[in-house]
Amino acid sequence: MADRQAKSQRETLIVAVLLVLGSLIVLFPFLDALILAGVVSYLLKIGHDNINQYLDNQLVSSIIMISSVFVGVGAVLYIFTNNFFEILSQVNTFTGSLRQGILNITDFLNLSEQFQRNVESFINSISDRLTAEMVSVFTSIPSLLIDVAIFLVTTLFLYKDRDVIESQLKSLIGDIPSPERDIVQSIVNSIDEIFRGVFLTQVTVALILGAINAVGFLIIEQITSSIPLISLWSLLIAAAALLPLFAGFMVYGPIGAYYLMTGSPIKGSLILLFGIVIINVASEIFLRPYVGSKQMDEHPLIIFLGFLTGPLVLGIKGLIIGPVLLILTKEFVLNYSTLAYAQSSQNHSDDK
Repeated sequence: MADRQAKSQRETLIVAVLLVLGSLIVLFPFLDALILAGVVSYLLKIGHDNINQYLDNQLVSSIIMISSVFVGVGAVLYIFTNNFFEILSQVNTFTGSLRQGILNITDFLNLSEQFQRNVESFINSISDRLTAEMVSVFTSIPSLLIDVAIFLVTTLFLYKDRDVIESQLKSLIGDIPSPERDIVQSIVNSIDEIFRGVFLTQVTVALILGAINAVGFLIIEQITSSIPLISLWSLLIAAAALLPLFAGFMVYGPIGAYYLMTGSPIKGSLILLFGIVIINVASEIFLRPYVGSKQMDEHPLIIFLGFLTGPLVLGIKGLIIGPVLLILTKEFVLNYSTLAYAQSSQNHSDDK
């Protein structure tokens, strides 16, 4: 009778897993918004607990945290829509100056007119492509608003019903037969620690890279000449470190190119070399795996592969899914082997 009940529970578990996978396929286009909602609701819970220690009022603490979300989202949307055309104008101005600078160099080097025309055509195509992408982003505001709405609603419900969800999850795990229950419980127990570790890794790396960028720019400034707004560039580098892979190049790349095109080739080359070697390559190969391995007590190779391949395959959502999925897979394989062996030993002992 017990074996029949366990078999029925396992079949139900398989059906539940298949339904979850099917639901993920339906929700995949909005997975960025859903993952971001999970991250924000997690942070809201931490912020709520810290604020409530001083206020000792659950309602006021909740109102403060929820209001911060709406204010933040509203501010980002306002800044984007209000400054879009100004940003577009600045991009066109920059590409224009870049084109003129390259043409001056090719003319100074006495290169052929055909080569100059090819270079100019290439820069024009890049400028047109960049403009088209920005216009595409602006015209996709309706779909962006759908993502924002999904993000806000999901965040609020996850934040509001976090205790209910946790209680239901514990009840669900309790109904799973052993040894599957032990495996699922072990994975669930690991998720909070892994999620916290992934978040702390990203934030720590961002802060370190912001500081490294400031030091690097100051050294380049001492070698060459003044670099204005170093604190701003460092802040942007720190923010870019939270995004997939080469987002930092969008900060130091135009700065280095600008100095290359405006008569400061040594400064521009040093900025580009520093950005490529330190901000991108060294951070992804050494810094992020090291910090992640310390935060999550995992092998650096798993952290490296998770943070590198996740964004390459899944985009921004891969920043979270990549390392979490690889770590959970390792946990599952190791725990399943251990628990399956323990269960086999227990069955063998019962037979005797």
